[in-house]
Amino acid sequence: MNRGYAGFYKNFYLRSSYEYAYAVYLDYFSLPWSYEDKVFDIGYKKYKPDFFFYDKYGNLEKIVEIKSREPKVKENALKILNTIEEIYNIKCVLISYEELLELYNELPFSLNSVITKWNSSLDTTINKSSKGELNAHYQMKHSEEVKKKIGEHTKQLWASNSASKERMIEGLRKSGLSQKGKIKTPREIRRCKLCIEKFEVLITSSQVYCSQQCSGKYAIEIATQAYIHKREGIHAEIRTYIIQWAEQNKELILQAQFNRIKPTINPMVEEIYQRFGVKDFRVISKAVFGEDRGRKELLIFMKQVCNEDVC
Repeated sequence: MNRGYAGFYKNFYLRSSYEYAYAVYLDYFSLPWSYEDKVFDIGYKKYKPDFFFYDKYGNLEKIVEIKSREPKVKENALKILNTIEEIYNIKCVLISYEELLELYNELPFSLNSVITKWNSSLDTTINKSSKGELNAHYQMKHSEEVKKKIGEHTKQLWASNSASKERMIEGLRKSGLSQKGKIKTPREIRRCKLCIEKFEVLITSSQVYCSQQCSGKYAIEIATQAYIHKREGIHAEIRTYIIQWAEQNKELILQAQFNRIKPTINPMVEEIYQRFGVKDFRVISKAVFGEDRGRKELLIFMKQVCNEDVC
């Protein structure tokens, strides 16, 4: 599951807290950098790395890719970076949490504090935007083989009497291709709902933001609130499940020793992961108590469940 928080930093749309932490490190030492500047064709796919570094003449000299701690993800990224190095003769570096920890030894603040700041910001969200330039695949062109497959599929749709064909025809009708270049609808000046800047649009347009960045910030805020609401619901379901599990395994819980808590509750933790996608025990503890209190407090709670009704 991809849990990276995305948001804007210096007009760049970063897609994870690790990327933000690396950008903060670079800015602390005033090291110039750019982000997702170029797409590389490595034969079997096209790839857009994260950070780009140039020499004083504007020549690309190094690429840095930021990845999560997942071994398979890092292994795949390293394979791609090695291919880019071999084909384009550009130095490539892979950085993850361990490398960031080492880099942050030089800074007067911790890596975790920077990550927490990013994840808790109102300007970031786990619901990444996939629209236009914010899409990680923006400007990544299809290969000739893919174009051929798309063309063949489109021809099959036009030759059919399917609902897809009807939608294509309706889309062409609504696009007004016959009126291309002939603006008949008058325009008006509006003020952005977020930054109050003026912008010009067709009078029939529903646009209320001056730019994608302003609309993105508002969307991030809404998405964050939606995620918080969903998370609270999941926490309530986890707490209910723990109570049910304790009641169903009453004998096991009452006989459990405090020096063997993990083996006792591990089946429950695995089931919670299967049901709710939550593996971090700190989150499980928070679902019960509203904060992380550890395994011992959870076992005490479950023993109380077995002895009395707990709401």
